[in-house]
Amino acid sequence: MDSLKQAAQARRLLWLEHGGYAARLLAGGEAPWRDVAATLAWMRQAQGLLRSDVVTLPAGEVARALLAQAPGAPAASASSSLRQAMADKAARPAGPLRVWLADAALRDHVAALLAGLRAALPGTLIALAVPAPRQWLRLAAAAAGVAGEGQGEVDEADEDSLDAAASYSADFLRHFGASGIDAVLLQEDRPWPDADSAALCLELYQPVANVAAHYGWSYGLQLPEAIALPGGHLPGFVIAPAPLEGVLSGVAVPAGIWQGEPLPAAPAGAFDHATIPPAAEPESVLAALARLRERSGAW
Repeated sequence: MDSLKQAAQARRLLWLEHGGYAARLLAGGEAPWRDVAATLAWMRQAQGLLRSDVVTLPAGEVARALLAQAPGAPAASASSSLRQAMADKAARPAGPLRVWLADAALRDHVAALLAGLRAALPGTLIALAVPAPRQWLRLAAAAAGVAGEGQGEVDEADEDSLDAAASYSADFLRHFGASGIDAVLLQEDRPWPDADSAALCLELYQPVANVAAHYGWSYGLQLPEAIALPGGHLPGFVIAPAPLEGVLSGVAVPAGIWQGEPLPAAPAGAFDHATIPPAAEPESVLAALARLRERSGAW
């Protein structure tokens, strides 16, 4: 059994997403993703204050930060060349993503961050979060200047493009096989149009699931809405607004708890997944975390 499932069986986990909040509180408002040493120091400090049971490295945010190097920065020329190389492959919908995820500088940067986190937080579960393949396609198209992010041109990509995107994502993840992470989380930012689309995506995402299984990582999917998942290609865990039947579920904690609203009932067998708003007040955050931890004991 993978380490995330083992931990979730022992007690109710609290998985915090606090990048925006910690950036405002500890990093002058902007996460220092481009600097490995600064990122590691910042994430260690945030973990010391907030003590999440799972620490997330968001590969999509890191990739976008590296691609958006400011003019005059040491790596600005390389990021400009990478964007041009992505644009040159835009004749095929998955072409820009293939170039982006194959970039050696990006892979090495993420690997260095993961190695540093594993060394600094030896007793903490570490998850690498990556955009789900259909979101990666949109992000890559926007970065290559093919379509504005969110405009819909590649929103519901064809099956061949999704299949290719999943393969490129899996190849990207293989680079981190020795990183010591515990889980890989595919993040869907938009609902699936229908049950058939959900079934197709779960099937096409299997290359990612296979890589996770090969390295002993837990394979998870984060969904913007709670829906019944079709059988056959279920992930190891799901994060959604409500627990899903038949799979370990991380239940999204309502945003109102950071303003003192009462906690909803804790679904048995699930874990808590909470995103701290960037503008939250530290006193309110500490009070909400204390309430969440009161129910994080053993089952």
